[in-house]
Amino acid sequence: MFFCYSVAGGRNTLTLSLSKIRGFLAVAEHLHFRRAASALDISQPALSAQIRALEDTLGVRLVARTTRRVQLTPDGERFLTRTRRLFEEMDAVVSEIRDPRMLERGRVVFSCIPTVAAHIFPDVIGKFKRRYPGMAIKIIDEPTLALERRIISREVDFGIGAMPHWREELEFTPIVEDPFVAVFRRDHPLARRAKVSIDQVLQYPVISLSKGSNVRATIEAYFERTKRSFVPAYDLIHHYTIGAMVEAGLGITLLPSMATAMIKYSSRLKIAMLNEPKFSRRIGLIKRTGETLSPAAFEFYQFTLQAMKKPRKAG
Repeated sequence: MFFCYSVAGGRNTLTLSLSKIRGFLAVAEHLHFRRAASALDISQPALSAQIRALEDTLGVRLVARTTRRVQLTPDGERFLTRTRRLFEEMDAVVSEIRDPRMLERGRVVFSCIPTVAAHIFPDVIGKFKRRYPGMAIKIIDEPTLALERRIISREVDFGIGAMPHWREELEFTPIVEDPFVAVFRRDHPLARRAKVSIDQVLQYPVISLSKGSNVRATIEAYFERTKRSFVPAYDLIHHYTIGAMVEAGLGITLLPSMATAMIKYSSRLKIAMLNEPKFSRRIGLIKRTGETLSPAAFEFYQFTLQAMKKPRKAG
């Protein structure tokens, strides 16, 4: 059996034998060629030939072998992480196709930006686990760039976040628009208004997430598009710190509606909609280009999709 591994958007294609990769995985598990060959029920010379052929195809050395021991090279370690995940997915797909009941014992690993993770997934995972109690769900909440790297390296099935930076390697399917809102103290001069404008907000100090975050990038893009300058009084990394700074009366913050889930329960803060209809970020499914989700991951994604499309109040 063979599968094609596409590099750099399909400009170079390597055809790798599954048997050779299984041979490499066995060597990585046993760190011993004779025991690995025995586990695969092939001869040791045949296994050695498979590893050499695989290394020749990839153009790197995967295994360092001496008379005393066998160990993986740094390239071998990286290849192991990704191929092990790939084979786990393949085994899961085959099992689920042969026996639909295996879906209830499947495994889903996904990554999500923290603002969305806190807003939607405690409820989604709880309801999904009640429907599929045997399903193992792992969520990784992390910033956008880390999420994208993890998807590309096949450490997760998919991600939920904003439009990815590496658009050639990643495929984005929009789910919902997440409008920005203003957050200020309840005794702030703007607190009597149900909606405020950006120009009104800019009359006061603004507290913002720091550069490098998806939220900050969206704000700066909007301000540039509307011919405004954005110079926040404070740049912070964590939403909780922003909430505390706003509570202390040090300024106003602009956040996506979903991001306010972590601060909206404060009795001292108020959230107001903005009179800026196009000031929002698009949240969606991020996966590797051209690849399909496993049955378990697809089922969880569909469940998430329905939950995210339900209207929610900003606060």
